[in-house]
Amino acid sequence: MSDIYESAANSLGLFSSPCLTKVELRLTCKGISDRDALSKPDPCFILKMQSHGQWMEVDRTEVIRSCVNPTYSKVFTLDFYFEEVQRLRFELYDINSSHNGLKEATFLGSVECTLGQVSQIQTSTSVRLKVSRDALYYSLISSLLH
Repeated sequence: MSDIYESAANSLGLFSSPCLTKVELRLTCKGISDRDALSKPDPCFILKMQSHGQWMEVDRTEVIRSCVNPTYSKVFTLDFYFEEVQRLRFELYDINSSHNGLKEATFLGSVECTLGQVSQIQTSTSVRLKVSRDALYYSLISSLLH
């Protein structure tokens, strides 16, 4: 988990119950459409968590250049609080610049769930992203760490 997220979470008092376990999340995508006729997408996932009605960026995957079926090496490790509803949003972008900024990125889709739902998976599962016209699936692999 990013230091920025931990610092914000601690200062805002987001979690009152003790962390009982950690969850590792790994992402892979299948079938990202080529919306740009000249090149394949450079996809990147951004993980956000909801706090007091606001979505805060927790972390992001690396950008995989020119790939329609990326498997990310980034592992998200999140503290799981059993008594808290931890809402997650996974946003997928096509990064169009060399500095990986979102200002020039193309939004490809998103999905929302809770960390509790994810932690029950414990294996690979496919989830459909909300996209305008194309079906886009990603796999989420969850591991509980004790």
